[in-house]
This record gives sequence, C-alpha cells and structure tokens, in this order.
Amino acid sequence: MLVRISLAACAGWLLLASSSFGAPPIITRVSPPALQAGGSTKVIVEGSNLNDTLRLVVPFAITEQKFVGKPVGNRVELEVNLPADVAAGLVPLRVATDDGISSALIVSIDKLATIPFAPKIETLPLAMYGDLPGAQVLKTSFTGKKDQPLVVEVEAQRLGSSLRPTVRLYDPRGRQIAWSPPRDEAGGDARCEAKLPLDGVYEIELHDHLYKAQGLTTFRLKVGSFTYAGTVLPLAVQLGTKGQVEPLLTNAAQGWEVDLSATTLRGEMGARIPGDAASGAQPRLIISDVAEFKDKLPENAAVPLAISARASDDGKEQTYRFAVAPGKKLRFDVLGHRFGSPIDAVLTLRNEKGEQLATNDDRPDSRDPFLEFAVPGNVTTLVAAVKDMHDRSGPDYFYRLEVREADQPEVSGSLDLTAVHVPAGGNVVLPIQLSRQNYSGQVVIEPQGLPAGVALAGGVIPPGVTQALLTFSAPAEATGSGTFSLAARAEDGSFARRVLFAAPPAAKTMPWLRYEAGVAVSKPQPLQIAWQPNPSAEIVGGTKLIAPVTLTRQAGATGNVRLKLLTTQPMPKKKIKEKNQDKEVDDIDRAIRLEGAPTLMADATQLDVVIHIPADLPPGQWDLALEAELLSADGKSVIAKAASTVHRFNSVLPFKLQLAGEAKAEGRAGLGETGFLAGKIERAAGFEKPITVMLTGLPKEIIAPTVVLAANQSEFSLPLKFPFGTKAGEVKNVKLVAVSEPGTPAAVRSNEIAVALNIVAGEKPTAEAPLAIFDENEAFIAALSEGDGMASVDAVERYSGKIAVKVTPNQKFNPQLPGLGVKIRENPGPGEYRYLRFAWKKKGGDTVVLQLNHDGQWGPGGSGREGAKFRYHAGPSGEQYTASLELSNKIPNDFEVVTRDLFADFGEFTLNGISLSPVNGSYAVFDHLYLGRSQEDFSLAKTEKE
Repeated sequence: MLVRISLAACAGWLLLASSSFGAPPIITRVSPPALQAGGSTKVIVEGSNLNDTLRLVVPFAITEQKFVGKPVGNRVELEVNLPADVAAGLVPLRVATDDGISSALIVSIDKLATIPFAPKIETLPLAMYGDLPGAQVLKTSFTGKKDQPLVVEVEAQRLGSSLRPTVRLYDPRGRQIAWSPPRDEAGGDARCEAKLPLDGVYEIELHDHLYKAQGLTTFRLKVGSFTYAGTVLPLAVQLGTKGQVEPLLTNAAQGWEVDLSATTLRGEMGARIPGDAASGAQPRLIISDVAEFKDKLPENAAVPLAISARASDDGKEQTYRFAVAPGKKLRFDVLGHRFGSPIDAVLTLRNEKGEQLATNDDRPDSRDPFLEFAVPGNVTTLVAAVKDMHDRSGPDYFYRLEVREADQPEVSGSLDLTAVHVPAGGNVVLPIQLSRQNYSGQVVIEPQGLPAGVALAGGVIPPGVTQALLTFSAPAEATGSGTFSLAARAEDGSFARRVLFAAPPAAKTMPWLRYEAGVAVSKPQPLQIAWQPNPSAEIVGGTKLIAPVTLTRQAGATGNVRLKLLTTQPMPKKKIKEKNQDKEVDDIDRAIRLEGAPTLMADATQLDVVIHIPADLPPGQWDLALEAELLSADGKSVIAKAASTVHRFNSVLPFKLQLAGEAKAEGRAGLGETGFLAGKIERAAGFEKPITVMLTGLPKEIIAPTVVLAANQSEFSLPLKFPFGTKAGEVKNVKLVAVSEPGTPAAVRSNEIAVALNIVAGEKPTAEAPLAIFDENEAFIAALSEGDGMASVDAVERYSGKIAVKVTPNQKFNPQLPGLGVKIRENPGPGEYRYLRFAWKKKGGDTVVLQLNHDGQWGPGGSGREGAKFRYHAGPSGEQYTASLELSNKIPNDFEVVTRDLFADFGEFTLNGISLSPVNGSYAVFDHLYLGRSQEDFSLAKTEKE
C-alpha cells in the first residue's frame, strides 16, 4: 500500500463506531433504481446512518427533493423531481448527511415511468423493477399491435447487480420471436427488438442466464419504443474540437454532434443520445489529444493520429498511409476488444514498397494488438494494415488505431477511495499515487467542484515523486456536499490528465465514473491534532525524528487517543520461511515508523513522539502526517479520528565517502609493502553506527579488503592486501564504497568512487594449517544430532577426500560442536580465525543454507555487528529463517567452493556450532569445511579426492 492506512479508512475516512459523534451514511439499495427526467419519482433509500439531514447527490441539479414520512436509521423515502432537460443515461447516486457522504450506487435516468414488477403491463412504454435471485423466472405480458416496433431491455449488470439477465419475447401464439442473452454491447445486460407480427397479448420472460444469481439481484426491465446506442464511430473526438459521431448497434435514426471545444482534459465520457426518447447507458467516447479520423486518412496525415473504422464487409485488411520521421520510436495501439467489439484484430506495418516491417496479433492481456516500432532510417512513410484474424466483419466489428510517439510524457494519478469527508474546522489527509512515463518533472493536482471553503493542500508534487499526501481542509463555518474531480497537470504543460478514484459499479463499461468522488463537509470532530517536528526539512536514514504533538479536545472527548503515522513510503517487504513455505511479510524494521505505540491517556494533550527513519531509506522527498484515533472506553473501537498537517521531508544519505589524494593505488598479492586508500566518512548528525569501507567490482574469486570504522570514527586507511597468487595486473571497474550494516536489508551504501587499482605480486607467506571443522571426520556427522533431517556419510558425491556429509531437509545441526567455541576476530591471534571455506551442492528444491551458531544463538543478534545475519544461502527463494546473506540466486547443482570473510560479514563473535540446511528438495552435500587466520591458510587444506 501507499501509506499505512486501511482502505476502509481511505474510502470512508470517518467510518466510526456507534457514538454521539455520528458516522457517514451508507446506502445498500435504491428503489426504484431510476429517476424520471421531467417527472416525480418516489425513492426508497436503504442503508445505515440515515437521518433527517439526508439529501440525494447526483451529477446534476435536482429540482426538488423532500421526505415522505419520517426518516429512520436504515430506510428513508423521498419524493424527487428532476428537470426535463436532464440527459438520459446511467449515473452515480450518493446520499449526504451532516455526518458525511456515501459511496455511489448506479441508477438510470430517462423519461420512462418505473413501477414495481407486475404480471401485466397496462401502458407502453414502461419500466419495471424488482429482484431476480437464483433460478426464479419472471413473466409479464402486454397487449401489442401488428407492425408495432418494440424494444425490450434489461438493466442489471450496469446497476451493479449480480444478475446476468436473459430475456425472451413470445407472440400471442406462444412462439419466441426475439430473445437476448447478456450482451457485451449492453454492458453484460440483455436487449432485443422486434416488429410485432400480429395483434394480441405478448409475453416477456426474464431469468438469470445460468439460473443462479446471488446477492444483489436488482433489475430494471424496460419495454416500449425508446432510443438506444451501443457505441459511436469514431470512438474518439479530439479535445478542443467539435466532432460528428455515428451511432452503432442502435435504433437511432442519425448521428449527432459532440462539442468538446471547451474540454482540456484527456479521458473518456458518455456521449449524450439526443431526443426525449433516449434511454440506457450513453455510448462510450474517448476524449483524445491527437487528430481523430473516421474510415480514411487525409493525404497529409502525420503522427500523432488516430482512425476509427469498421472491418471491411469482405473481411479484407484496411490500410492507412501516413508520414513518419526516420529513427523515431512509435507506439501503435489498436482498441477493439477492450471496447466491446468482437474483432480479433491483426496489425501489420509495411513500407511504401509493401515490404512487411512488423506485425502483432495480441497483447498479453487482450486480443487487441500493440506495437512499439522504431522507424528505419530510410523510411518516411508507413502503411498500417488492420483486419480481423478470421476475416470476419459486421456492424459491431469496429476498432480504433492510434499512432503516437513512444516517448510522449504520461502521468496517471489515482486515489483509492470513493468519498471524502472533511470535518468543519479540520482536515483529512489522503494518499495519491502517480504513475510516471517519460516525465520526471513537477506535477500539479488541481481540484474542481469542491464545496465552498474546502481547500486542497499538497497538490504540488515535486519532480520524480510518485506518492504524496493530499490535505483537504474546511473552515469551521463551511457546509455542503457534492462530487468533485482532480486533474494532474505537468508543470511544463506537456500533459493534463484526469485523476482516477476507486471504481464504482459499472466502471468497466463506463470508465468516466472513476473521474469523480463524493465530498461532504461533516460536523466538527471532537479532537484536533497538531505536530511540529524538528524545523529541518531533512531526515537522515538511521536516525530518529522527534515530533512534539498537541491535542485539542472538545467536550466529551476524554478517552485515550492512539497515534498512527501516515507516510508515502511503500511498506518494505521481506521473505520468510513459515512451516517450510515461503511467505512475504511486512519488513517493519525498514519502514518509517513510530517508536512503540504512542497513546495520549484520557485528558492528556501533550506528547513527544519518536519517528524512526530506516537507514536504507532512499534519497528523495517523503510526506509524513500523524493521525489521532479517539478510542472507546474499552479501547476496542474508534469513536473519532483527526489528522495533522502534512510535513514534506527530503531524505538524505546518513554518510558520505571522501577520498584523500588520488583515486589510484597499488595492491600486493602476498607479503610485502602494499598500497592503501585513505580518506574519511562525513556523517550526518545523529548517525552513529559502524561503517565498513570496502572495494567493489573485484573478480568473484577475490575477497574484497575491508576496514570497519567504529561509531565514533570518521577517518580510514584501507590496506590493499590480497591473497598470494592473485593475478597481477590492472583490475578494471573497481570502486570504493562505504556500507553500514553490510549484508542486511538495512544496508546503506554511500556514494561510490572509481579507483584505478593495479595488483603486483608479493612474496609467498608462511601459511598455517587451517582448522578443519569437517574433512574426513565421521564424528562431525554423528555430532549433528538435532533437526528434522538426516545426516549421513556420502562416499560418492564429495568434493575432496573420501567422504562428504549428505543432509536431507529440513536441516541437521548442533549448537555446541566439539572442538569449536573459537573466536572470530579482525586480526586473529593464536587459536582465533577470520575466514571460512566450505564446498556445497544441492539436489532439487530452490535453496540451501549454512547457519552459524554465534555466542550460543542462531540468526541475528548477540555480539556480532548490528544486523548481522549469521547465515549464508544460495538459491532464488530469498532470505531463509527470517534472515540470511545471499551468496548466489542460483542453487549449486555441482560443488561450489565458497570462501567468506566472517569478520567482514558479521563482525567479532564466538563460533559455537553449525547447521547444514537443505531446507527443501531431495538433499544437499557439504564438504571441505575449514577456518583460517588468512586466506593463504586454505592452500594447506586437502582439495583432492581419495
């Protein structure tokens, strides 16, 4: 998630427990699911938290609405009058009270009267509504005349119902003369037409397509002569222009004009069907920002452009010629199936000679083609060809081909909510997510339609930022409710896009419903929270931020108040093993978080909160805010909430690496005077952790020289000493870097400095015999007495000597192996060691682990370096046993020899035991386990099979 706040809280914000402070309304049903344009409709609203301040909210002005009888908590009846010029269509309906605004339900708007379902229709046209659960079949009848045109349509899916309707029409002789299953062009609903063959009584039969509708099964059945349109051609009109559209899948007599001359935002809309007889969903129309054409392109057509057409009657391909710039990368997008067309389009690109340059059939998630294509250097004209893969055609086989430059800037914004409740005299903080393509500049979020006095703050989103916290606030005297929208605009004017809200019912076929959310000014909340963190605009990884909090309580708000932190940091994740299964969980230690569970006890108004800034927080800008929750007396429910203002911080690295002198040095492989790199670490205030300075980019077989600086050290000198036998000569792509907590998820890397490194040969050192943890000693195998696996001698699969250790899952171990209890030190003395070498291989499964028992325990902790894991793993399944250092993302199918600097990996500790862990699969084989004071010591270890 974007921020650590529940989706329910985002959607309702103040979805509170039952209390004297009130809660926003919730609606579950509207009956009938329709309002009559130019007429009066008695509407029953069912739900919860409904009271005598309730009013309906739709996207247009209501002439009059008044209560019928006294409102009750879960049922309210109103009489609603609409103006006659309201456009027919399907619209979102919300209810607002003085406590907030509900999410939306979809209702129909047209001039048809709507009554409860009845077995007989007295007059036409008419609409009836009801419920149709399970295998139930409903029937009604009407008297018709010969040659009378008739449309029968069911609205259900588009109202958010689970019913997938099928409708059948029978003539007076009982013959079926028309029927309709759920149709794509009707949004999953049913529609059929007929010219009545004779006078008499006709019957309509209605049922769920599979006879098993469950849950909400509301429907609206419309019978009579009314105008509908499934779609229009072209599928798009360019913003800032007027365009003529032709209805398809329709009984409309002619097309009409769509006026977008005042429209500045790209998106989608419903194309209003003209005439008083219009009914049903408005056809889906794209608001485009490129030149739009229908059926053919003009001779001078150039990218960007789009063309809408229907498949040719003979099923042959249709070709479109346009000018292009050589070398330019273009994006070709065919829209058909995603718009409800049955076409399975194929797109082919050719040059003027007819030579094929590229083709595409399906994209991964659709039957619609998509291509990104770099125009060859000798091509100035392209020919795009479109056809149905199976040579099919028909009035519903429509499509739109769009061609634009691939590097066009795009930013889409989204808020996962459907309603916003702004307390009078307070504010509400909500997260917005940006998805950026080819644009890293500043984005401005602009509101439209907010109630008088309601203001938006935080809408200027800095360059590169993809998450932000928006603050909606209202003065104490503010009132009002309605719907609002947001636009995301580039600072440089390169784009302007509508921000999307959470999808209401029917948004799949009417995506423009996602452009608006409900908004209401609610009653003042019983508490307000203010916080004033350190005035610095910077936060430093690995440090703490102290923020004094002041709480203002109103009368009656005397309970405990729990504090929560809202941030724009996505929650970090980590993989763990649970019951031998991989599981991804929140990595709290790497999140911006509150220390403990700060709570202001009853009547308390002051508290200093501590915010932990993770050491590996990436540089950038982060929004932080606090949320206060007033708890009930038993502490089990939230009575009210309040949000603080948002503070925007710039995160900086906790330390910086500086090199003294030239970035070049000579290292020595073996004994003799060696070069070194010297410099200092510039620490941010408050960062007091050990830092390891090391070389990166060395060949895999070379262990990087390191030096560890204590928390109070800043200057370093790194000797460039390498094992004897290391290949002499220049080593390329080597960099110097400083790392805090290396090998852990919280590891932080400094800036890198490229180093010119030359290795020269040194004298061969006198090696000391390494300590054999296991080579040929079967006693070691017997000592692995714990764990649910099995350890056995393997004389076939071995790296060296005569035997190896075969271990089956999960693991075998001993926390106190005889002969261990040895110290790991940076500069080991007699009986002390620094380096570990072992060989392992794995059969089956996806991971293998070697664990070290340090100071009497497994895993992180103890006297080792902070965050050290004390486990090594190889394989693609991520960290094991909650924490392990990855050596490779592939399992070793054949023996691989591993040499590790234990001090560099884990710091100083005492090695007490070993765990050999295949984890899963068939088995793992371990061999050649040694400890050495230096890497040269391993030259004395056995490496040959016997």
